Amino acid sequence: MDQNNEKTRGQRIKDLKEIAIVIDTWDDVFSDFDPRPLSMRTVSEDFIEELKKRYRETRTGSFFITIYSPVALKNEESERMVRQRLKKHFFHMFLQKKKRITRLRIRGVIFVLVGICSLSFLTMATYLKFLNVLTLDILSIILMPLGWFGFWEGLSKLIDNSPVFIQEEMLFGKMSKANYRFKYIEEKN
Repeated sequence: MDQNNEKTRGQRIKDLKEIAIVIDTWDDVFSDFDPRPLSMRTVSEDFIEELKKRYRETRTGSFFITIYSPVALKNEESERMVRQRLKKHFFHMFLQKKKRITRLRIRGVIFVLVGICSLSFLTMATYLKFLNVLTLDILSIILMPLGWFGFWEGLSKLIDNSPVFIQEEMLFGKMSKANYRFKYIEEKN
């Protein structure tokens, strides 16, 4: 039993990946174009892009993010605020990506339904003959392509969501749950 627990623990540790990033000032984490106080600034796009790049290198498993900075930045209150801000920002981004994927899938369902309804109406009108031949021919010119396009395009939206959206959703979800650590580097003169 102890070997099993040790093996499972070893596997979890192996699956845990570190993303290390070095900053010189808090402006590396938060936008230096934003004049608001540090607690209200937006997260720097450069910082996010660097984390994305590092994430692509260690995509599998859970991970933690270690931020290396000069000793001069050491401040527990700032660390706590940065942790909270980053988790909140990444959770917000995760929800935005999730909402976008859901919207795409809903559009896919609507397309499929419009396609099925168009083709069904055309089929019913043909077999039940409640329209004259000329009207039916004109409607088939419009409804047949609309029906097939709606059906196949809708299936495409349902099945083949952009891998970029799904990967970003996973990325931001993991970053919102990641453990953020701070380590300080002594400056060499």
